[in-house]
Amino acid sequence: MKQIILLFALMVPVFASAYEDHRGHNLDSLERVLQQRFTPDRLAAATPEEKADYVRICRELAWGYLQLDGSKYQYYAHQAISRAEGPSREDTIYDMSILIGQGFWAREQYDSARVYYSRAADALAAIEAAWSDADRHDLEARQARLWGTLGNFYAAQDSVEQFVHYYTKAGEVFERRGWWEDCSILHRNIGEVYLDAGELAKAKPEYELALQFARQSADSLMIAGAMYGLGHWYKESGKTARALKCLAEANAYYGNHPVEEAAGRADTLDVMQEAYKQLFRNTLIIALGTFLLLLSVAGSLFFARRLRQTKQELGETAAVLDETIEELRPAAEQPEAIRLTEREKDIVRLMMDGRSTKQIADELCIGYETVLWYRKRLHAKLDVHNAAELVAEVVRRGLL
Repeated sequence: MKQIILLFALMVPVFASAYEDHRGHNLDSLERVLQQRFTPDRLAAATPEEKADYVRICRELAWGYLQLDGSKYQYYAHQAISRAEGPSREDTIYDMSILIGQGFWAREQYDSARVYYSRAADALAAIEAAWSDADRHDLEARQARLWGTLGNFYAAQDSVEQFVHYYTKAGEVFERRGWWEDCSILHRNIGEVYLDAGELAKAKPEYELALQFARQSADSLMIAGAMYGLGHWYKESGKTARALKCLAEANAYYGNHPVEEAAGRADTLDVMQEAYKQLFRNTLIIALGTFLLLLSVAGSLFFARRLRQTKQELGETAAVLDETIEELRPAAEQPEAIRLTEREKDIVRLMMDGRSTKQIADELCIGYETVLWYRKRLHAKLDVHNAAELVAEVVRRGLL
């Protein structure tokens, strides 16, 4: 809601320009002037010109006390409405009704605010009906102000459809008149409302339009606000790196505005801090996930390797058992003859080709220790002591 109030505050000078701005000046002295010049008796007998002067001062006091004293600003706004006469009457009712409604809106007294906004709308209709000037600048400014105010009113009640309707009408005036600062704030406010409503897809285009109009205005404060909005959107969308980039740029732009710097930077730094926390959480989750994935992969590789080893060992054990059983079975023709198993023959052939124990194990897809076991068994079976004697004995006996 803070950004929506900003739109209203930005538009205030447009409509307050018809009279002197006493905000920041001595309102007490202006009040004493009013009381001295316009006692109840003198006010009752005042000429139309004097009453117009009284209404003008009441309007100045209402604007002056707007941010300082709620009861006083409403009192003088009511006084201005009750005493307004002549051509400026509808303009005074329009202006002061919005001001009074704004006070009720800020206190969330929406029914009371609605009453005064309706009075302002009626007064504006009367102004429109009587308007004869070819230059419609002031008329459109009044229209845009009321539509922006009604948009704010419905945004506070979470009526997004009505909010966008009135903001769109105000935005058409802003664009037609080239009021780029107002356009930027308006679209930023729409983005904020969509973001609060969780409609992220609708919010981003509004923030981008806010930045586009801010750049057209060449106002670094507008650019800072738009970049802050985009940073906020990126943070809520989980894109923390982009969020921090936008927020850092917003923070840099705020440095060009000493008055607004404190509040703007405070909001920006709050969101940046949240983004850093989010980035830390995401990094922690990714690191933990990566660790668990690597652990899972390492475990899978370990178990796969063990499975292959176990399968190989089982195969070798089965082969050895088969060969042992075959050796225990006597030969049909030569019971005492020495026989070599097929695996022993394979090993001897590879030894004759000059292969090492490791090369034999790799080629036969058996373990290194298994090859050594076969070689020891061959040495014992043929009563030899080294590889050369083994090969020579096999050849001599014709065992291949």
